[in-house]
Amino acid sequence: MTADLKSKIQNPKHLHRAAAQRAVPVSKILLALILVLAAFLRFYLLDGQSFWNDEGNSARIAERSLQLITEGAAGDIHPPLYYYLLHIWRGVFGSSESALRSLSAVLGVLLVGLTFLIGRKTFSPGVGLLAAFIAAINPFQIYYSQEARMYMLLAVIGAAATWVLLRLLVGWRYERLAAGGWRLALDHAVLAVLYAAGLYTHYAFPFVIITHFLIVSAWLLVLRQPLRRFIPWIGVVAAAGVLFIPWLPTAIRQITTWPSSRVTVDGGQMLLDTARLYVAGPTLPTAEATWAIVIGGFFIFIGLWNPMGFDERRAEAHDVLPYSIRLGSIVLWWLVPIALIFAFGLFKESYLKFFIVGSSACCLLLARGISNMWGIGRGALTMPRELAGQPLASWAWSIVVLALCAVIAVPTFNTLRNYYFDPAYARDDYRGIAQRIVRQQRPDDAVLLDSANQWEVFTYYYPDGPHVYPLPRQRPLDQAAVEAELAEMVAKHPRLFVLYWGDGEADPQRVIESWLDAHTYKATEQWINSIRFATYAVPAKLSNVPEVKSGVRFGEHITLEGYTLSTPQVQPGDILQLDLFWRTAAPLSERYKVFVHVLDASGKIVAQTDREPGGGQQPTTNWESNQVVVDRYGVLIPEDTTPGVYTVKAGLYDFDDVRLPTNKGGDSLDLMPFIIQDPVLSLLPDRHQHVIDMRQASSIPDAFSDFRMIEVLPDANWEKENVVNNPVGTWRAFTTTSDVFHLFVENLRAGKTYEVQGLSLPYRPFSELVWATDEILMIDRWSQPHYGIHYVIKVPARQLLMAAPFPDQIYLDAQSEEGK
Repeated sequence: MTADLKSKIQNPKHLHRAAAQRAVPVSKILLALILVLAAFLRFYLLDGQSFWNDEGNSARIAERSLQLITEGAAGDIHPPLYYYLLHIWRGVFGSSESALRSLSAVLGVLLVGLTFLIGRKTFSPGVGLLAAFIAAINPFQIYYSQEARMYMLLAVIGAAATWVLLRLLVGWRYERLAAGGWRLALDHAVLAVLYAAGLYTHYAFPFVIITHFLIVSAWLLVLRQPLRRFIPWIGVVAAAGVLFIPWLPTAIRQITTWPSSRVTVDGGQMLLDTARLYVAGPTLPTAEATWAIVIGGFFIFIGLWNPMGFDERRAEAHDVLPYSIRLGSIVLWWLVPIALIFAFGLFKESYLKFFIVGSSACCLLLARGISNMWGIGRGALTMPRELAGQPLASWAWSIVVLALCAVIAVPTFNTLRNYYFDPAYARDDYRGIAQRIVRQQRPDDAVLLDSANQWEVFTYYYPDGPHVYPLPRQRPLDQAAVEAELAEMVAKHPRLFVLYWGDGEADPQRVIESWLDAHTYKATEQWINSIRFATYAVPAKLSNVPEVKSGVRFGEHITLEGYTLSTPQVQPGDILQLDLFWRTAAPLSERYKVFVHVLDASGKIVAQTDREPGGGQQPTTNWESNQVVVDRYGVLIPEDTTPGVYTVKAGLYDFDDVRLPTNKGGDSLDLMPFIIQDPVLSLLPDRHQHVIDMRQASSIPDAFSDFRMIEVLPDANWEKENVVNNPVGTWRAFTTTSDVFHLFVENLRAGKTYEVQGLSLPYRPFSELVWATDEILMIDRWSQPHYGIHYVIKVPARQLLMAAPFPDQIYLDAQSEEGK
């Protein structure tokens, strides 16, 4: 054995270095696996959810030039840096949901890597790896890594700045800059750029700078450093301020003038919700995360404890900063932003994402606590004498630690399952709403967005759709201008799809909704996540007096004075329009809801609406004695409803679902019947052989003697309105016939005839129609004339064309099928 080899074997420091060198590849492999896991969780189902409102803003802003982005950000509450980056990213990867969100996903993986670097520097490589793993599976970080917004960029800049600051604290202590340390000089420049980038990313970034101020102050106090050691950091902040000066006036203006509101929340609930975000993420109820919060808090408490001798044995492997400074920096990084958010009254749902700046710090403290617990059982750490007890077997202790970790892991799994797969926790589904509107809309329907800043996200999914109105167009709302635009809108469009989101801030007095409730008929209303999606029908003429008198009393005081059914005939997919006129004989102390049911001949409910009067804005407790309350209701008739005669039933019930009895007996009132018609698209044919006066049924040729018109239901306004969706007439078969009448669609422009098959009809599908004796066929029109389509009922060798723009004439074509 050579002397050199013998010396190396006998030198324990050499053996330690050799072991460390062999361990390096293992740590790198583990880190690589953790980063792969982080990337998988952040890119998995990246387009599984719709853009919500703010993401839509990002998507549409990124379409603009850099100059227009700058101009737009000047009027927004967010500075422009993230939009600049997204604009460049979009140019490379495209504008799809996955492409735009992938920037945040990449930043999320980078944050996991930074968590490892900071953990290695402040504690140990093992703690760094464990913290990186916790960050990789952390639902809070994953959620915002899949959102096309600036919050993950904010977290990355904050983490990078903290890492650089910790490096600088070492250099400042030993004045390495004076000794010509170029790396330290570079760190100063990098930190200044990071501070400026953070300020250009989000107006909440000063929280990070305040945190760093406290870290540097603690460093000065603990190490008893002279105040002049503060100068380098002040210089860094000043340099960042110089870089931010061009945007500073804009930032001050937007922060001081942007509408916001302080909220008052129970302190204990705030702490629980905050802990839930960090430990279990945003897609799990606090009640289901209680034990995870308790165990996580226990681990963090253990992480704050410094076992005897730990710092001395491991200081050389980290840096020369005292353990109290390293640990205190992480604690301040986590807690200061939370304290500032609470102090400024910013704790509300839309601001909880600001907590993301401290998420890596929480992961580090959790990892530190788990490492301490594990080290106690393995004998790697020495417990204080006062805490020492009977020694535990290492394997038993390991099981305890792993069991505690599982208590946290299970809610993490549940949170991610909810996030990826449960629609109840999905982002606002603008994509689904736009698809629904496309399926249901008719040519002249309009979309109203309340508030107006939904325009970006909605038009991302509805780019070619006409008639989209964002209101109000300014803040504060100009009531006269808004009501004038609403009046102009309803004059042009027979039906409105309305999306309410953020209207509490844009329209706190509910001017838009109140006007719509007074001038239109709300048919549907549904919460889709935080969007309230409603459908309104616009009447040709509003009824302010009842056409049908009633006088039926509900309960002791409420009387239904009368009602008006403005739509005695509707088609599947139409909105039934009903006005109820209420009066109370005395003030009411209880709130009631009104139900309007549509019943078929068997009494089965086929459509309904239930809500408080006046669209919820005229509760019964606000009614004045002997004052008539006009209450408008729309009921959407499902598209698969069978044509026939239906009845409307109405009544009231309290919030315990107990109906008010009527003085006529029962707990509801049957209103007048109405007809749901079978839609028949029609046009005036190019040729005909017989013109029949609908008012003179005797003029029907013998070829059609089996058919008789029994009623004419013209629209009194057809001449003035020139409408084409008026009933042509009602026909009855007077003799039983075995003939099968096939339904065809003829395209006059193309000169072709197509037999209807299966689901080709827009509503009730059928390809054959057999008339029995006394069976009624109702014929009407639904389409606009420029479609060039009409329906034909074919009799063997003859046709009956159901087509006429005039309600008092139809045309018969006796041409044979063979000659067609």
